[in-house]
Amino acid sequence: MSSQSAPVKTAVKIVTDSVCDLPQRLIEQYRITVVPALVHFGLEQYRDRVEISVQEFMRRLPLANPPPKTSQPPPGAFLEAYEEATKDGSPVVSIHVSSRMSGTYQSAMVAKSMLADRDIEVYDSLLGSIGQGWVVLAAAREALAGKSKQEILATVARVGSRMRTLIVVDTLEYLARNGRVGRAQAWMGSMLRVKPILTVVDGVIEPLEKVLGGQRVLHRLVQLVDEGLDRSHRAALGIIHADAEEQALRVKEALEKLFKFDEVIIAETGPAIAANVGPGAYGVMLYQY
Repeated sequence: MSSQSAPVKTAVKIVTDSVCDLPQRLIEQYRITVVPALVHFGLEQYRDRVEISVQEFMRRLPLANPPPKTSQPPPGAFLEAYEEATKDGSPVVSIHVSSRMSGTYQSAMVAKSMLADRDIEVYDSLLGSIGQGWVVLAAAREALAGKSKQEILATVARVGSRMRTLIVVDTLEYLARNGRVGRAQAWMGSMLRVKPILTVVDGVIEPLEKVLGGQRVLHRLVQLVDEGLDRSHRAALGIIHADAEEQALRVKEALEKLFKFDEVIIAETGPAIAANVGPGAYGVMLYQY
């Protein structure tokens, strides 16, 4: 009889970036490694939610001149995360904000190239905020259940392909000055009391509808979600807001009257998203299965 034991199967580790907006309790519960985006107020630089809290960022945002900017984590931050995650031989699935919104995916790929002997898969979610977060959470749950890297990647692709994103912004000013407004740029001259509803198409923020007035836009947001729901399938709902908790709770209340969601997450979006959508923004990101 051979004295050699069978190789020990190591669990897949999940890495993401702070744009995912997952609540800290879920990050800890599912052992997710989060690499923070960078926040810039002039010459001051902070790591998202490590050196500056969401609350402090939102307090400073309307007063900042010049306005704050955000940038992707440097490759060195991913290198450190990957080295730690793979030191026991574990494979890594690293899931990130859309490469069409941020350079985060490219930064992660640079770090991967520096660890050619490690089993690291970098995945472009083509999403952001809780949309990205749902994909990360699905992956982390599969990882803890002992699924293989290929099984996790299949789940990631399936969840991401089913994600619906609807975002209400109080103004397009923040998206425009950060170059992330896409085709909604054409709306800039006619905003005033008009509130835009945006969506994400192929990893890019795109205009969906213009609605007159703040009360009407919330009603229309709920209506759009309701129109897209398939009652024969289950659903998970994410609601995000940038200093707009009241609107987020109203959206939750309205949607829960229309559909029984398996899971609901409400999160205040972090600097990486808030710097681009501005105060008062809120939205929903949901998928069905």
